[in-house]
Amino acid sequence: IKSLKYSLFFLLLSFALIVDAQKPSGQGNTSGAPFNLSGVLSDDQNEIPIEYGTVSVLQAADSSFVTGGISDENGRFQIKVKPGKYILLLQFVSYQDRYVSDILISPGNAARLGVLKMSTSSQELNAVTVQAERTQMELKLDKKVYNIGKDLSNLSSSASGILDNLPSVEVDLEGNISLRGSQNVRVLIDGKPSGLVGLSSGDALRQLQSNLIESVEVITNPSARYDAEGLSGIINIILKKEKKAGVNGSFQVNTGYPSNQGASVNMNYRSKYINWFTNIGTSFRRSPGGGSSYQEFFLSDSTFYTRRNQDRIRSGNSYNVRFGADLLINDKNTLTGSFLYRLSDGNNSVDLTYLDYDEGDILTNSILREEREVSDDTNWEYAVNYTKTFNSKDQKLTFDIQYQENSEVESADILQTGSVLGTDIAPTLQRAQNDEGETRLLVQSDFVYPISKKSTVEAGFRINNREIRNDYIVEDQLDDGSFSVLTNFTNDFRYDENIAAAYGIFANEQDRLSYQLGVRYERTAIETLLKQTDEQNNQLYNNLFPSVNLTWKLTESASIQGSYSKRISRARFRNLNPFFSFSDARNIRTGNPNLQPEFTDSYEIGVLQNFEKGTLYSALYIRDTEGDVQRISEVDEFGITYSSPQNLARSLAYGFETNASTEFNKYWSVNGNFNVFYREIIAPSSRSDLNAETFSFSTRVSNRFRISRKSNAQVNFFYRAPQKTSQGRRLSMYSLDIGYSIDVLKNNGTIAFNVRDLFNTRKYRGETFGPTFYTESEFQWRARQATLSFVYRLNQRKKGSRGSRGNGGDFEDDGGF
Repeated sequence: IKSLKYSLFFLLLSFALIVDAQKPSGQGNTSGAPFNLSGVLSDDQNEIPIEYGTVSVLQAADSSFVTGGISDENGRFQIKVKPGKYILLLQFVSYQDRYVSDILISPGNAARLGVLKMSTSSQELNAVTVQAERTQMELKLDKKVYNIGKDLSNLSSSASGILDNLPSVEVDLEGNISLRGSQNVRVLIDGKPSGLVGLSSGDALRQLQSNLIESVEVITNPSARYDAEGLSGIINIILKKEKKAGVNGSFQVNTGYPSNQGASVNMNYRSKYINWFTNIGTSFRRSPGGGSSYQEFFLSDSTFYTRRNQDRIRSGNSYNVRFGADLLINDKNTLTGSFLYRLSDGNNSVDLTYLDYDEGDILTNSILREEREVSDDTNWEYAVNYTKTFNSKDQKLTFDIQYQENSEVESADILQTGSVLGTDIAPTLQRAQNDEGETRLLVQSDFVYPISKKSTVEAGFRINNREIRNDYIVEDQLDDGSFSVLTNFTNDFRYDENIAAAYGIFANEQDRLSYQLGVRYERTAIETLLKQTDEQNNQLYNNLFPSVNLTWKLTESASIQGSYSKRISRARFRNLNPFFSFSDARNIRTGNPNLQPEFTDSYEIGVLQNFEKGTLYSALYIRDTEGDVQRISEVDEFGITYSSPQNLARSLAYGFETNASTEFNKYWSVNGNFNVFYREIIAPSSRSDLNAETFSFSTRVSNRFRISRKSNAQVNFFYRAPQKTSQGRRLSMYSLDIGYSIDVLKNNGTIAFNVRDLFNTRKYRGETFGPTFYTESEFQWRARQATLSFVYRLNQRKKGSRGSRGNGGDFEDDGGF
């Protein structure tokens, strides 16, 4: 509870400082107060909105610079100016400068300029323009948006590496994603489930190349518009699709050590009626890793010890192709079709050494287990989207159909040699094959209707059908060279999931208060079948998931935000499968077919402050979870560890998080995150030994340095404090990343060099204990990585030549004119 008191103190302190900073200096609201100057930038040929165009406000008398702004994704801009007479200067790369004169702002005449069309230019702009760099982090009403291209350490990375570099997000050694310390996170692609996440989401995200990714949205309290899945929130990966007219694109090649070679092409062609887009990429990675553990076993008649060492190398090729087209039927109807194909193959090796000691610390057994695995993973995805807009602003109807097929085959040969009690044992050869497949059909529609200037209703439905098969077989070689099936480790598992959902949202804005109220209904039907035993497990449940988002505007630059949502975490396919893994004969992970879903009530209240050169968001949050799931380990009489997920009674988490971004000067900008929380895990009375309380925190700081007009450097630091669990604790971990980039070829190209985990310290360390065992472990999934990359932009200019501007809103002159 102390952490909650400290968090409340920090939040109130932040609120007090903000309110104090916004107190008027003795002047009332006079005619000199600012008014809105708004409009929309559009291409004059195809009427496509121009996003991130520069709008400069000049004095009519002498053309001196007053203020400026940037158009958003829909071409809209809104700038606050005092009464007076002005000239607008509109600028964007590859478009002709346009001046709009005789703009008069008076107390009774706020200017709404409507659509302002711009003409393309055959020559690139030579004049220095005031451009706002898209920030690495943007704070919005219900989410945080991270623009991937601004972080040098993300170049030539994977989706897994990108997520592991975001504030409040962690990816553990098995690829599981955590948000604010909880692993129950829903990962979406472009707002929908996707084959890019794959059957094994951890492995699939490691194969998804960064060249496909535009940005990542982190949504800690999603509205009813989103799936209710994911107790701690949603991570939405946004894929690239250029909207600029004409032919444009980018080309990237990279190399690195350990081996990290790749090449990618992103191309776009946009005309009046059609927009073609494609992403093609290939990569080869070889990632060494490994770890060690020390185990003590206290059995009824003996005590012994085991030291376990692991060396592993994960390597393989990955290929991805994505292409599609937007058919611009007319200015209000768009049909989009897209196709995605990804193929990856792996060559993985694991060498496990077990050294067993008796009570006198004398070596009794020495076992070497060598596993060589090959894998093939293919993903197909087809999607069709229809979007209709109306004369009424913000009224929109969308309809989506998505179909995907995934398949993954893993084949492993396992050779075990060694000695027992000083006598060599005969080598044993085993082989395992895991053949998985998934099909998914998704149909959804959303409709947004503004019932007044300040009120909007939204409704929609989604149907998601998913079928998974898992055929797993383990065989042991006999003396005659033939193989015999190990029935205890062989299974044929089927999983069918059908979720039907509908939602409604009402949003309203009244003076300083904006709010959004929503409710989502989901019907879940899950059927599982273990064919060997004909064991079936069917689950059917209906649930309502309300959501509330509130914003109270304190001043033009400060607001209070509050939100509530109810969430669910359904038992995953692998967690329901009674069989799971045979890769480590001493540590066997299984599923639990009786696992039930978790439900969470999530609350958050925060203060958002926009400064001239930065942003600060501080929030308190609470998560109350019923049926909390923890993976529990038990040891048998032979020292074999079995772990399976189990529903505990409840967990409570109280936390305080702050995100800040600022420019200290034109050479140095910083993004930072700090998350501190208290968590209590409450087990059933029969398992009170699994109760746990923990107080922990994590922090990330990203420093960007502008060395010159053409070069930048970056230094990122991450630290996670120790944290207690139901059966032990995770120890602290930290890492440091560095990067440097320089623009070449008249700013059309960029060379970048980065090192992730400079000091090779990103290692997962922990302790696990129970009534009959104690374990210390250390594991490193990927060693220090250095990467050199080159990007060339065709008919594109690198966004940003000035440095961060908060949320891309209004800014003042910094010498650009």
